[in-house]
Amino acid sequence: MDQANNSPLKWMQYVLLYGLSVVIIFPFVWLLLSSFKDNIEIMSGNHIIPKNWTFDNYVTIMTEIPMLGFLKNSLFITVLATVGGIFASAMSAFVFAKLVFKGRNVLFTMVLIVMMIPGVVTMIPLFIIIKSIGLMDSLWALILPSWTGSAFGVFFLRQHMMSIPHDLYESAKMEGCNPFRIFIAMYLPLIKPALATLAVLNFIAHWNDLIGPLIYLNSPEKMTVTVGISYFRGQYVTDYPVVLAGVFISLIPTFIVFLFSQKYITRGMLISGLK
Repeated sequence: MDQANNSPLKWMQYVLLYGLSVVIIFPFVWLLLSSFKDNIEIMSGNHIIPKNWTFDNYVTIMTEIPMLGFLKNSLFITVLATVGGIFASAMSAFVFAKLVFKGRNVLFTMVLIVMMIPGVVTMIPLFIIIKSIGLMDSLWALILPSWTGSAFGVFFLRQHMMSIPHDLYESAKMEGCNPFRIFIAMYLPLIKPALATLAVLNFIAHWNDLIGPLIYLNSPEKMTVTVGISYFRGQYVTDYPVVLAGVFISLIPTFIVFLFSQKYITRGMLISGLK
């Protein structure tokens, strides 16, 4: 009787999930198909599937601008900024979660306050600092600021470390391990799902950054993929198929990162839900 009553509800859930999946996936399918159209066909908007398939858009995006160089710059910046930022955030989270010192709660409250400050507020002070230390027109201008960690990363990882029994820390300390060794050998492996989730978020944020390269970089050969795609957006005319081809190429690294870290993200969300 219960199964019969639950059956329509389950079907409604399946229909809703499949419907939401179509809504989410459709823009990406449209993006891929439109990147194989010409300007006339894409502006007409009569057909989703191209009538005349063309690879000229991908040839243009690779030949008229140094797209491979832009991809290399973006990958260099994103990987170093993500790894350094996560490591700094994890160390700070470990300090706030497990070490006891005077003023700890006050400092953590300040970290929470920083989360409420918009990024545009710190944009000018950060620009002055970068310029004063001579990092203008350098890829490191987009990397080093991330190595201080992020307020959200500290808060997010601290919550996961707080869920680990404190007896584990005390036992390791009694065995003669110093806090840094405990952090590296014990706590980092235990919060892999949380680290993977934060890594994907940071990777996407750095990869899609457009304002940073426009502010700190001047040389065309040092630009990132987001700036490279914007080269095809003119004041009066925009080559939309080429732009869409560039956007699709720029989505590939984030898709690969998400694909390989999906199981850790799912596990991290499950652990967060159990908490």
